[in-house]
Amino acid sequence: MASNALALIYHSSYNLELPGHVFPAHKYSHLYNRVKRDPVYASWDILLPKKADDGDLELVHTKEYLDDLFSYEHTTRTMYSELPLNRSIVESFIYGVGGTILASELSDKHQFAFNMGGGYHHSFPDRAEGFCYLNDVAIAIRKQKETKPDMNALIIDLDLHQGNGNSYIFQYDDKVYTFSMHQGNLYPKKEISNLDVNLEPNTKDDEYLSILESSLNQIRKDFDSNIIYYVAGADPYEDDSLGELKISMKGLKERDSMVRKFAESQNIPCVVTLAGGYARDFRDTVEIHFNTITAFGEK
Repeated sequence: MASNALALIYHSSYNLELPGHVFPAHKYSHLYNRVKRDPVYASWDILLPKKADDGDLELVHTKEYLDDLFSYEHTTRTMYSELPLNRSIVESFIYGVGGTILASELSDKHQFAFNMGGGYHHSFPDRAEGFCYLNDVAIAIRKQKETKPDMNALIIDLDLHQGNGNSYIFQYDDKVYTFSMHQGNLYPKKEISNLDVNLEPNTKDDEYLSILESSLNQIRKDFDSNIIYYVAGADPYEDDSLGELKISMKGLKERDSMVRKFAESQNIPCVVTLAGGYARDFRDTVEIHFNTITAFGEK
């Protein structure tokens, strides 16, 4: 590995205006601006992803589903996204997938590669779900396996909601280990991960971090990974509008640092994606995501 530096990836097409929608898809540009205002990160190069191409998308998604998606039609395959469907929204997801693919490609040179988007972990091969049209992490893993067929990928999903799409996609793949730690009594209908941790409402920092530490120790024994894909949802936050976990902003940054240390302890790269975040104060969501950047960017 040539460098321990953090690579940052962003495209303006990530940003969407969805007035009145619970998904704050304008958070991406606010995060970008937060980075550019910071005295440490303002001078950093932020890399521009390309659109994922059809061949990339077809590594995970069915032709029938992609036909519906690119026709911008709400059908039984697309309707459970709970999002509008138009050209700009589809382009946002295609660039988001491209960002996670680029992050995976950068893992040969950087220990940490951060896509300031992505984490669309509810998307299935044949349908959309839960604000997710295209499964960027699954696509990036499948694409990476084209040139590294023996690669063992670990998905660490610490979003509020189970990463059901990834759990389903990789359920029979012994070279991909899926770990999801989430509030157990919430959406979605659960799939079976290699390791699922169902948290009770009102779980606080100390218990959360203790469970995460023991889970990572278990994974270390069970699976020899070459790369980590970290789905770093902001929504376990104590003031999130969709959840009942009680993790402070400080606790979430400690969570991120724990994942970083886990990667460093094994000297393996880590691709980071944003996933969800629905804080009652929108600025908190942006700050939690920015704290994730700093957890991986600090010397």
